[in-house]
Amino acid sequence: MSHVIFKPKLLAWLMAATGLLSACGGGGTSASITPNTAALSAGTISGLGSIIVNGVRYETVGSQVLDADDDSTAITTPLRIGMTVSVEQNGIDSVTLRPIAGKIWVQSGIQGVASYAGSALTVAGMPITTDTSTILLDTTGALTSLAALNNQAVEVYGLPQADGSFLATLVEVETGATNVQIVGTVQSMDNTAKTLVLGTAAVPITVNYASITPPLGLATGSVIVVKAATSSTANAYTVSSLQIRSGTASTYTSYASNYSGTTRVHNERNELYGAVSEKSLISNGGNVTGCTLKVQGIQVQATSAALCASIINGTYVEAKGTLTNGVLNATKIEFEGSQANGYSDDWNDNDSDGLHHRSLSTLSTPTELQVSRSFEMYGALSCSAVNVGCTLTRGAITYSADMSTARWDEHQAITNGYVEAKGYLTGNTFKVIKIESKDRRYGAGHGDDD
Repeated sequence: MSHVIFKPKLLAWLMAATGLLSACGGGGTSASITPNTAALSAGTISGLGSIIVNGVRYETVGSQVLDADDDSTAITTPLRIGMTVSVEQNGIDSVTLRPIAGKIWVQSGIQGVASYAGSALTVAGMPITTDTSTILLDTTGALTSLAALNNQAVEVYGLPQADGSFLATLVEVETGATNVQIVGTVQSMDNTAKTLVLGTAAVPITVNYASITPPLGLATGSVIVVKAATSSTANAYTVSSLQIRSGTASTYTSYASNYSGTTRVHNERNELYGAVSEKSLISNGGNVTGCTLKVQGIQVQATSAALCASIINGTYVEAKGTLTNGVLNATKIEFEGSQANGYSDDWNDNDSDGLHHRSLSTLSTPTELQVSRSFEMYGALSCSAVNVGCTLTRGAITYSADMSTARWDEHQAITNGYVEAKGYLTGNTFKVIKIESKDRRYGAGHGDDD
């Protein structure tokens, strides 16, 4: 028989969140483990520059990022809005006073070949629903369309639904074929034949688990992840492994209801913290009406001509708004200091342009700078020697990198490579506080995150 990896720790936390787990640890079965005392939050990432989950911004440089299904495989690619994760808090950052994510478990999604026909999307045969909040990315990390996903190998992150469908929050095109993985809610079971049904009544998928020992607690209504030793799409699979993600789809209903930015205002449910790149003015009849720009590799649209005239590439901003079809429609923007043209504004929106924005106060001491302008940057590090003569390049912008007091995570110092760095901007210099090497998820260009 195939070995079944059953991850009780994450399951216990998820079941505890929905009131399905006994407070006592007795009984001897893995599903009755009491969660540890570390603060845990499970949900969908709604913001970047660190990460925001359930309205809380967590510091992430130095965090262990692991596959939730085996609790050991390291995830070294950048985290993205729309990924479903569990975060274990490990203290408070002494400078920013934000919670530190000690561990982050990424809940991998449905993997397989996409089929898009007649406005219906399936992946590995599993019915996928999307809405305007779903982010669709090609292999370079650029926005793409549902039609362009057809016949492409993809991974779909999102929320299993009680009716067997799967609401996608993020879809990423993969660079090569991968074996099928399905995440979904069990609709029915035949304990004699050892089969179960995933998907919807209109698009069912039969799963045969006779060759494995099923995990304790498997039942109709459970949310499970199954793997099959094939990359071909079918309406029936024989599994190579099967795990329980949650005892009920209501876990993911709570993910949706708790999805928010730090202000917990509905039209500010997504936030981006970082440096501006690729700014472009929008004009109508020769008059500037706004601009587009990128923060964290995500396009932001702003409607204030005055604000757009003030912000330049490399400016540090905090943009809040709502992602629609992969674009953040900004409702609030904070930016660093007064610009050369003396522009300043406040929350009263005295331009009457519908966009609230303000200049951050002028600060100078290291502590003030760290508290108000601290953020993470994914980029390419280039040094003449370890921590000497360094630059950080994100997109088309290169910063001088002050590495004089930088702390390398796990002592993995490099001179050239892709990194995640935590620090703060002083002019065009990025003062690095903590840094760690990363794998580049996408090629040069679109996939570079702040």
